[in-house]
Amino acid sequence: MRLFVLCTILMLIASCAPTRYPDSYQQSTVLHLAEGGIVKRGNAYQVDGQWYYPLATGEAYDEVGIASWYGEKFHGLTTANGETYNMYAMTAAHTTLPMPSLVRVTNLENGKSVTVRVNDRGPFVKKRIIDLSYAAAKALGMIQHGTARVRVQTIKSADVGNEKVKGRPVPVPYPSITMAEPEKARETQKKAYVQIGAFSSEYNAIKMVRRLKQHDKYASAQVMSVGEIYRVRLGPFEATKDAQVMLSHLQASGYTSSMVIHD
Repeated sequence: MRLFVLCTILMLIASCAPTRYPDSYQQSTVLHLAEGGIVKRGNAYQVDGQWYYPLATGEAYDEVGIASWYGEKFHGLTTANGETYNMYAMTAAHTTLPMPSLVRVTNLENGKSVTVRVNDRGPFVKKRIIDLSYAAAKALGMIQHGTARVRVQTIKSADVGNEKVKGRPVPVPYPSITMAEPEKARETQKKAYVQIGAFSSEYNAIKMVRRLKQHDKYASAQVMSVGEIYRVRLGPFEATKDAQVMLSHLQASGYTSSMVIHD
């Protein structure tokens, strides 16, 4: 009888355990990867008035922003894809990347780099793009300061392109940004461009352009669609040397994957 009561209490405690992700984040179709873990995309969700749109693929994801970390308070709790958070494992939370995803995180303040497995949702703080486990943050040398400016690049991500999601609102395009048609791009074949990034998500590409346009020197930022890839470019520049000058500015600002191209 005592054993039965004890088991009942333990089951009640487990069922009441808090989760890492907000109530508005809806779970959806679950599959299993050969590598282990649960594959999840999830529905669009809203936190503090901000909408987040989980990606169907993390391919070509490359973004610079602020990283934070979470530790003992969440140790042992459930992550957004149903796993158990382990603060000593090399994992991370991201607002939109498919789960699981392997990403390389580079601390732009000291050059240290780690590979982490995204299995959670967050951080829901303005300008922060990834929430690292204690172990990952320690390896990057950011425990003391709490945050660091980082670059996040996808190495491999789960394929959730066919996963059905519900209630995904259609993103409203930013009115100040227009897409460059492929025909227009061909008209400037001899012009030089500086490409800053390539995305499988139009939403992420537009978001980067909006951020760049906050600076006058990046006012020529635009999205050029080639097939299903959305490329963020500056230009066109009349001469390659002008593009090279802009490339130097961008790389010094942390956009180290930028390159000069000719279309």
